[in-house]
Amino acid sequence: MTRVAILGAGIAGLSSGWLLKQNKLDFFVLEKQPYIGGLARSFEWHGFHCDFAAHRLFTTDENVLQKLLSLVPMGRHIRRSQIYLHGNWMSDPLDTIELIARLPVREKIGIIWDYLARPKNLKDTNFENFVLRRYGKSLYRLFFQPYTEKLFGIRGEEISVLWARQKVRLASPMDHFKENSKTKFQYFYYPVHGGYGTISEKLHRDIQEHVKLEAQVTKLEADADRISAIRYIQDGVEHHEPVDFVVSTLPLSLTCRMLGHKPELSFQKVDAVYLWINRPLVSENHWHYFTDSDVSVNRLVEFKNMSAVDTPEDTTVICAEVTQYHPDVAQKVIDDLTRIKLVKKDEILDSLVVRENFAYPVYNQEYDDVLKDAQNQVERYKNLYLVGRNAEFRHREVDDNFAAAIEVTNAILKASRREPMPTEILPEQQPTNPLVYVVILTYNHYEVTQECLASVLQMQYSPYKVILVDNGSSDDTVHNVRNEFPGVEVIENGQNLGVPAGYNIGFQRALNSGADFILMLNNDTVVPPDILDKLLEISEQHPNAGILMPKVLYYGSHDRVWSSGGVHRSFPPAILMTRKGRAPVDLIETIEYAPSCGLLIHRKAFEKAGLFDPGYFFLFDDWDFSERVRAHGLDILYVPSAHMWHKVSTTTKGPQSPLFWRTYGASIIRFYRRHGKESGWLWSFAHVGYIIVREFVVKRNWKYWPEFRKGMQEGLQKPLSGIPTITDQI
Repeated sequence: MTRVAILGAGIAGLSSGWLLKQNKLDFFVLEKQPYIGGLARSFEWHGFHCDFAAHRLFTTDENVLQKLLSLVPMGRHIRRSQIYLHGNWMSDPLDTIELIARLPVREKIGIIWDYLARPKNLKDTNFENFVLRRYGKSLYRLFFQPYTEKLFGIRGEEISVLWARQKVRLASPMDHFKENSKTKFQYFYYPVHGGYGTISEKLHRDIQEHVKLEAQVTKLEADADRISAIRYIQDGVEHHEPVDFVVSTLPLSLTCRMLGHKPELSFQKVDAVYLWINRPLVSENHWHYFTDSDVSVNRLVEFKNMSAVDTPEDTTVICAEVTQYHPDVAQKVIDDLTRIKLVKKDEILDSLVVRENFAYPVYNQEYDDVLKDAQNQVERYKNLYLVGRNAEFRHREVDDNFAAAIEVTNAILKASRREPMPTEILPEQQPTNPLVYVVILTYNHYEVTQECLASVLQMQYSPYKVILVDNGSSDDTVHNVRNEFPGVEVIENGQNLGVPAGYNIGFQRALNSGADFILMLNNDTVVPPDILDKLLEISEQHPNAGILMPKVLYYGSHDRVWSSGGVHRSFPPAILMTRKGRAPVDLIETIEYAPSCGLLIHRKAFEKAGLFDPGYFFLFDDWDFSERVRAHGLDILYVPSAHMWHKVSTTTKGPQSPLFWRTYGASIIRFYRRHGKESGWLWSFAHVGYIIVREFVVKRNWKYWPEFRKGMQEGLQKPLSGIPTITDQI
């Protein structure tokens, strides 16, 4: 029988073992430490699950993502991070327009001049040249040089260009990045319970009978081109294990030494400094980055913002990563963070320092040549595979390690004359029905969201999945949903992005996951069990339908209609909710507008018309989407056989809210700036004028006139940016 030795029980070793077990191969894992997880481990401290430094899961490999998501429940977060630079907090990735706006005039001129005069013919021979060629001398000295030299402890001209290609990110005036990449990810996943280390713990639980802790490898026995046995010491006893294959996750330099080679590879240590703070939160950010060399911290994470589930309410824990050497690193971090006023000294209840000596491979100028030589040495051994950050001597995240473990497992299976694992995700059974994603947007009012979710999860149709997008609730909505509805995927935006931008994040997630239809719901709605069956039945009969709208009833009513769609009215000019409050009509109709409290939207509507316009905050965003869907030749159908209930204006509080009136003014102007030509400019001006007369002359809502006027000004000034498409990464 094929026998595999795995050296190291970090995330790379555990992933390799877990995958080997799935494929029924015999293996054992040797770990020097008394714990598992390596750099991807967590521990409990003052009631918090603390990771070793900062971790997050982001990958564009859907196969890897789905396998990792199947291990432990994870939340999807919209990234929130800032950069501290010369006394200013700035957005991340750093935007040069914002940077120039914040800096003194002399530095502004220097950045612009050096950017325009940057040496474009400079060769990419090192980190310094790479940045100078693209951004100029001022930006290099201000931003890139101090942070990177602090990270590695060597000068910029001594750092390999490979690091620059992997990690440099900056939104320049000429190049505003939109795509999601490994350097510019805009969302990430993180376990709901127990910290990032729960991924390692889950892998370990499944293979723990194969894992030997406190087992130090002392020798790899090898002949000309194969490793034949492993020697290790456990409990003071030396063991000798014959093997067919070896998967090493140990530092590459250590693996080479055990094989008689001594490459000049070095690692940078990391001190993780934990501070227990007597405050509910230090900030709303997941991460802070500190560029200036006089600040010891490279990066800081606040675990409560990663997941607040089962954490103390009145205190928080932050973790600072430090690669500089300081005699009292905890005190240095405290001094730096209090100096920049992120925390106060009297708030600090306790501190803890955990060091890892093999944390970052140092990308020095000789990196490429030394690494190639080391790899050539180990590649002589046909049954030796390297997996993980330290073993491959490259900056690797958990998803990279898992993907590499899949490749190695397949290589071992092939060498053992076994069938490799499938490269694509194969569902257990191919569904005969279209896949529907239910996307719900919420902002506080958990009791309302709770009733909505409870009704959605009673739907009879299959298959469907549920995504809840939270727009920065402050009433424990996210915590409660994850506890009460564990099957619901929760995306945390961390702030109120507005209705269309919030929905777009859920739409994009659903569409990327293969949704054929999206059932868009407000959180203040309730649906019956058969709503999807009835809407999809009509969709099948009307292949040109892009949107299907059910009959929307007032909450608690059996026949009082809130809306059956929207329509233009010529005089007085308006867009009206048809049959509002009237007796129900039981005919399927083509309508002009579909209010978005509850809609079934076909994938082709998003493919042709794009997503919702994030330039709106709320109001008119659904009319805008309807206009674009019809403009692309698709129908909007009213389906009275399907119904739902709506608790109207739970979040905005309707016309009594100043926010409502300001948004009303901004939205109607934006709508007619985009669509006035189609409806007729005269009609557009008349409609706006009619609203002003009706609301502020006839109804005498004069106290809201200033807000409405401000909104109209905003609507005129805000750029009509492009509509996000189905292929954009939001």
